[in-house]
Amino acid sequence: MPLILTSCSFSSGINPLPEDSDEPGWHEGTLEHDGLQRVFRFYIPEELPPNAPVVVLLHGGTQSMDAIFRPNAGGTQEWPNVAEEEKFLLVVPNGTNIDTGSAEGDEQIWNDCRPPAEHPVTQSDADDAGFITQLTHWAESRFQSDPYRLYATGSSNGGGMAYRLAIEHADRFAAVAVFIANLFEDTICDDPSGPIPVLMVNGTADPIALFAGGSTERGTYLSAPTTRDMWAEVNNVNPSERVETSLPDRDPDDDSFIICEDDPVPDDSSKTILRFCRVEGGGHIMPSIKHEIPRFIERRIGPQNRDIEGARFAWEFLSEHKNVP
Repeated sequence: MPLILTSCSFSSGINPLPEDSDEPGWHEGTLEHDGLQRVFRFYIPEELPPNAPVVVLLHGGTQSMDAIFRPNAGGTQEWPNVAEEEKFLLVVPNGTNIDTGSAEGDEQIWNDCRPPAEHPVTQSDADDAGFITQLTHWAESRFQSDPYRLYATGSSNGGGMAYRLAIEHADRFAAVAVFIANLFEDTICDDPSGPIPVLMVNGTADPIALFAGGSTERGTYLSAPTTRDMWAEVNNVNPSERVETSLPDRDPDDDSFIICEDDPVPDDSSKTILRFCRVEGGGHIMPSIKHEIPRFIERRIGPQNRDIEGARFAWEFLSEHKNVP
């Protein structure tokens, strides 16, 4: 879970419109699920077309739907800009409070498959997967969104939650994009329900979601390569067809660079079903060109890569994929 901005009291500055308003911009709504009134925000771009895609953006642990858009929050601030340009509905749900279980507030977490008995401080028992999938049906009903172009993305604990959606609801989500998160060695989740396109972006100098795997106070992680191998098996890829590419090192001063490995869709090399990008020297933060985090935060969670705009990089991958009716 990231430790970014959890002690900051200032707001993102978002003043959301009511849920039932059709005006462009930010809105806030509620949804009853599993006996709890859950809260979420959503961004409507100008002239949202019918049958538009939906991106579910999941905040990191001990953060919130508000915190990831505050100053210094990093690359998540770019997502509304991408939604505006690409004309998709951006849905940002809130997790539950790490201490009280409340659906409102800033110290929120997701139930991302880690065993609760081993790590009770960082584990929720909320039915977050059920809440999020119900939220996608709400979007489909309210906005006539495309049920075959539904995507999830997140970082850290939010990335772990995106993995859980991919594991349990591959028939619902067309693809997921996950930053700075690995699967857990011990898990409360079952095996993946079916193939699903996955983008993974992991930093080799991440002090929290350890690239090489291992135990921390948040759980025992599989390594990033082992997590990749699991998704490669689920997606029936042929490792001999894997293509490695070094991305342009646009900012040599960030002391990091990115190498991606692409596995094509079986029997269709025109699309990538699994993209694994290792950020050499990167820490526990989404890469971003426009949205730099302060140096004092980098000292706690590792360096931020500034060679790609993470949200745009994720959308480029997600938008390639559509579920087959």
